Amino acid sequence: MSELDPRSLIFVAGLLGLLCLVILFMMRRSFPPTIGGLRQWSRGLFGMVLASALFGLTGVIPEIFSVIIANTMLVAGNMSFYAGFRHFAGLPARDRLMAAVLVLLTSYIAWYTYIDNNYPARAIAVTLTNSILFYACTLLVARTTGNTMAGRFTSLVFAAIGTVTLARGLMLAFHFDTPTDVLGETFTQKAYLAALAFSVLAITLGAMMLANERLRAALEFMVSHDQLTNAFSRTAFIELLDKEIARSRRKGGPIALLMFDLDNFKTINDRFGHVTGDKVIIDFVQRTRDMLRNIDSIGRYGGEEFVALLPETTLGEARAIAERVCKGIAEGSAEDLPAYTVSIGVACAGNGVTDADALLSRADQALYRAKANGRNRVEVAEEAMRPVAVQA
Repeated sequence: MSELDPRSLIFVAGLLGLLCLVILFMMRRSFPPTIGGLRQWSRGLFGMVLASALFGLTGVIPEIFSVIIANTMLVAGNMSFYAGFRHFAGLPARDRLMAAVLVLLTSYIAWYTYIDNNYPARAIAVTLTNSILFYACTLLVARTTGNTMAGRFTSLVFAAIGTVTLARGLMLAFHFDTPTDVLGETFTQKAYLAALAFSVLAITLGAMMLANERLRAALEFMVSHDQLTNAFSRTAFIELLDKEIARSRRKGGPIALLMFDLDNFKTINDRFGHVTGDKVIIDFVQRTRDMLRNIDSIGRYGGEEFVALLPETTLGEARAIAERVCKGIAEGSAEDLPAYTVSIGVACAGNGVTDADALLSRADQALYRAKANGRNRVEVAEEAMRPVAVQA
């Protein structure tokens, strides 16, 4: 590292930051706006690129640019990274606090530039502020996305650069290998600048990984869920049902299925319009989900027909749950929606049920009887079904 001068390291950091800025800018234009943080991360990189350019021109341009604005932009860039991760996690911004800290820090830097020219005093304040921001990003990412590979990688990167920055601040405070300015030819200064150049690339990589994971999860959700109600799509629900039946056949536990059909739904559409009809469907799914248990799953089977999977549930328990849903729906909907009711067919996996189609067929037959018998009621599959024996 001895053959590299600090100015070269600063420009390398700036060039890496510029490259990462272009990549994030392109991602921001192609990613959906629901994935937050890309705008703030781009601003953070812009701040770091500008700071690198100004630091690299130390001794060439006035100190107001190479010292005051450069340090302010460096800290502002890290603040923007922190704001981006808060936005990515759906947390409120802390713009006022960040702005107040930035104003105080800028005033401090200006004092120790024009009133009492003291590079170590300036550098200690900037490095300690940055280390706090890096550790704050570490905790935020670990707490919100630490269960993913991208989250673990990004939090590790922030922890590493936070530790390097803190160590440099402590060395400056104890006058260990202290340079006279940002271009000082000391080993620790070069090591710090090299770490900063690496961190720009690593932080951007982590942000890209997090954004891609979020996009992949959103796409997987869109494929497996109904866009209107966020219930499982028909295909995804049947796959889930097949897996639960296979698990039930292995372990012998009961599972039940409820099939719902909104009564006279065509009349609602004809009288109030399809927009109101969609609101009724959304209302039904939301209220039904609230009346089901956490382990239960609901899917849209088609049109105004829905299904619910009830693991570890006997036929009697399933009927009680269905009666509760039927009564709850009939008691009234939201004030701006017409009243409606639901018919429910109940079936339980047992002898003769080998796949999802068989169980769905039984629940459908029970639902048909519920509608034929007057609607707004619950009917249970006629054939008594005992739990499946455990297969050897």
